[in-house]
Amino acid sequence: MDQPGAEHVYRGDIERLMAKVADQRGLDLTQYRTAYVERRIAARLRALNLHTYRQYSRLLDSSPEEFAKLLDAMTINVTDFFRDPPVYQLFRSKIVPEIIARKKRTRHRMIRVWSAGCATGEEPYSIAMSFLSELGAHADGFMLNVIATDLDPNALAYGQKAEYDVAKLKHISKPDQMAFVDIHGDKFRIKPAVKSHVKFKALNLFTDEPIHVVDVLFCRNVFIYFTREQQARVLDIFADSIARDGYMVLGRSEKLAASVAGSFELVSGRDRIYRKK
Repeated sequence: MDQPGAEHVYRGDIERLMAKVADQRGLDLTQYRTAYVERRIAARLRALNLHTYRQYSRLLDSSPEEFAKLLDAMTINVTDFFRDPPVYQLFRSKIVPEIIARKKRTRHRMIRVWSAGCATGEEPYSIAMSFLSELGAHADGFMLNVIATDLDPNALAYGQKAEYDVAKLKHISKPDQMAFVDIHGDKFRIKPAVKSHVKFKALNLFTDEPIHVVDVLFCRNVFIYFTREQQARVLDIFADSIARDGYMVLGRSEKLAASVAGSFELVSGRDRIYRKK
């Protein structure tokens, strides 16, 4: 049989494929322009020598790991300092001051944050900078502990090194650069005063003991790797891990499972920030 001509390659029901991805992995591809999604999926089809969305859909059924590769193709897993500035703007202007004020009021000096799926460390260091900036000269009066967990040992080792290309400085404000990083040529390092508050740890969300009694939990753009059932299991774990009045920050395409929705109140729907009741 002849191979399909160029005009037929990649033809098919893109909406049906997008619905499948949303249903099975919770990734809402409708947030992107359809032409962009088509280009990204076309790249995967070429790599796999496939020609239709139906073929690709069947491959997703037989090889669930392809969902992770699709995630890479969509560049959703790109991590950076202060990724999604509106999220961090709300976090720094409202949530961090509220937590610190509550700690002072109740005379509890321990602040615990869990960065689940921390990748190469940009997220936990951004969190630490956010708290240290607000604490200012009073930082020594608090015990800030940011626990950064991931499955990838190479990513964890990279994060522990705390050294990044200067190109990433563009996402860090000038005041934060002056306070929290040291620049050396084409690299910069996170200062020890920040690095000392971040602890990296290998952790499997399904099999390992979770981090308990945290004031804030970040888990952003991780659910793409999980089925709906797995997402619900992880959210149940998170609900148990977050302290009363604690916060949870998810990725913008991720939503609460029905099983835990009653345990949280919405802080920002756009930014997927929730507070535990």
